[in-house]
Amino acid sequence: MWARLVVCLAVAGLVAAPEAFAADRVVERGIVQSVTPATVVLRALDGVDVEVAIGPGTRIRLNGLPATLADIRPGFVAETVRYGAKPAVRLRAFGRAEPVTERGRLMAVRETALVLRTGQGRVRIPLTAATLVRRQGRLVAARILRVGMQVEVKRADDGSAGVVRVLRAGT
Repeated sequence: MWARLVVCLAVAGLVAAPEAFAADRVVERGIVQSVTPATVVLRALDGVDVEVAIGPGTRIRLNGLPATLADIRPGFVAETVRYGAKPAVRLRAFGRAEPVTERGRLMAVRETALVLRTGQGRVRIPLTAATLVRRQGRLVAARILRVGMQVEVKRADDGSAGVVRVLRAGT
């Protein structure tokens, strides 16, 4: 008797849990007004500004590609999803992304990617057949790239290396 009662209560709890979980889901859509390290302010279609907390677990995408909060700019169209009063679990934004430039020292050079040490830590940047390498203003082959070189990498729209400029040879 007790076992049946416990099983019935457990099943009832499982059935009710998804509805309660879905009821706590909050989706905000609008135009990005401002971005700070901890929040994004969106202006909804009704003109109301909504401040959404951003946490370390928030997945951020820009134009469908993985991004960082630093890539999100005022004027972009964005959507956030959060549950209850917690920080957003997802931030998706769409807009014209300015080319990102990374500066740092080459830590690894592979056929398919470069690994840079920047001020923010290590960054892996994919290489493609369209990647250009310049040294002293001249177009050179990618095979000249060596660990230790100081470089500046302008990213293409897809996040890969568009142009790699050698600033200083390695030590």
